[in-house]
Amino acid sequence: MRGRPILVRRLKLSNFRNYAGLDLCLGRGVTVVDGRNGQGKTNLLEAIYLMAIGRSSRGAADRQMVRSGAFEDFLAHAQVVGEAVTSSGGLSLQVDLSAGERIPGASGEAWHEAQRVQKTFRVNGVPKRSSDFVGLLKAVMFAAEDVDLLSGPPTLRRRYLDILTSQITPGFAREAQDYQRVLTQRNHLLKSIRERAAKESELEFWDVQLSIHAARIIDARLRVMNALDENMDPIHRELSGLNQTLSLKYSPSFETGHYEDVRDLSKMMLDGFREIRRREIGAGFCLIGPHRDDFSAKLDGMDVGSFASRGQARTAILAMKLGEAQLIGERVRDKPVMLLDDVMSELDEDRRRHVFDRIRDYEQVIITTAETDLSDVMGDLPVRRISIDAGRVVASG
Repeated sequence: MRGRPILVRRLKLSNFRNYAGLDLCLGRGVTVVDGRNGQGKTNLLEAIYLMAIGRSSRGAADRQMVRSGAFEDFLAHAQVVGEAVTSSGGLSLQVDLSAGERIPGASGEAWHEAQRVQKTFRVNGVPKRSSDFVGLLKAVMFAAEDVDLLSGPPTLRRRYLDILTSQITPGFAREAQDYQRVLTQRNHLLKSIRERAAKESELEFWDVQLSIHAARIIDARLRVMNALDENMDPIHRELSGLNQTLSLKYSPSFETGHYEDVRDLSKMMLDGFREIRRREIGAGFCLIGPHRDDFSAKLDGMDVGSFASRGQARTAILAMKLGEAQLIGERVRDKPVMLLDDVMSELDEDRRRHVFDRIRDYEQVIITTAETDLSDVMGDLPVRRISIDAGRVVASG
């Protein structure tokens, strides 16, 4: 696979998760981060991935990424700074998480739970909107809990697809933000109409606006998913050793059928709004659109989320993730940083080898593990090791 390297050279953390402070230099090749469970290995990868997607890899609220002890201070503040090298040159990426003033009389924990944290972004010291920050650093993250991606709620799958689409489709992150803004306005209007505080005719403007943004989002998702579908099937055959077809199917919340372009898709959604208008007014919120869409993975026509064994689901998701990394390299010509969070321990020896053979040629691979020995898959490949204990690097070499 051709592609230009992406590399995180340095990572600095302040009050992020369980890290009071960290200044860590990272290099090319494979880095293994070891340590007992609960010491901060996953938090390290989350910080790197935060610089790629602008939000928690675990779907956590922003305030959960601020170290609890920081809320004892007058103004709680956490910061993630990364110095990266990309095809466009050097980048300094900075994410700040800042809380407001302390509530009088509130304890640190109460303050932590109650307060909203503001998240801001900088690129080379210049403030940026989140939509202009996301995707500058390309990264793919594997996590042990990803096994629930296909069997869990649709929100997990929409989030996964939108993160991938944001990394390879220019303007998608901003389109998603615009869609959410219009959706909020339309939901407020639907509720007002239900309460007889607004007129039904006022919906027409918002119907048109929402259908335009929705069509662009769905079209971008479908293009990415179709490309991912092509990549992951041969990878799955290699991982599983079986001649089974793995495919993805997008399930929109309204009837689309075949469409020629985004304008056709927008019209279909607009027609859908008009058909269910009375139902939406009764509900007080929008019943169709990309915020309610879903996708599924099929293994020889069998729904992986509903019928596959845990081992089959894990192999299918590994194929998706490896296909995702390949797709990023193909579309943006940059090989992403590969982040593997305690994935190897969940795999048998054959699958470990297959996964590692796929990722070893990436410029930077960071693997967390509670094991001390991964030589069965790495052989004599040079590996840097970092040991973490209670949010501190206790050994590096």
